[in-house]
Amino acid sequence: MFNVNRVTLLGNVTRDPDAMATKAGRPLSILGLATNRSWKDASGERKSEPEFHKLVCWGPLASFTADRVKKGSPVYVEGRLHTGHWENKEGEEQSRTEIIVDRLVLLSGKKTGDIDAAEAPEDEAPDEEK
Repeated sequence: MFNVNRVTLLGNVTRDPDAMATKAGRPLSILGLATNRSWKDASGERKSEPEFHKLVCWGPLASFTADRVKKGSPVYVEGRLHTGHWENKEGEEQSRTEIIVDRLVLLSGKKTGDIDAAEAPEDEAPDEEK
């Protein structure tokens, strides 16, 4: 049996990346991405539905995004889904699904570029929850 966990997105960055490092000093950046689904309803009226995604970049990719990606930048992203689970202060179970980015391509602007993640750690978490 085969398993695939692959995400491909094309959208606009919703905020400047939050750059940080793990306790071990590994670069990490977190940013938001908006994608939009459009369609025509039964009456022919155009409808639109935005979707917001949390992107997590590690290592050289984190440095690249921190230096070159800005709010509003159109980007192409490849990665995988990861869902983290934890218990909040009230003892309730919480979860959040995010995209661990393997590749990011800037689609316009002066500083275009394409970078692949050198390696994506399996279970490394940022110093602070965002």
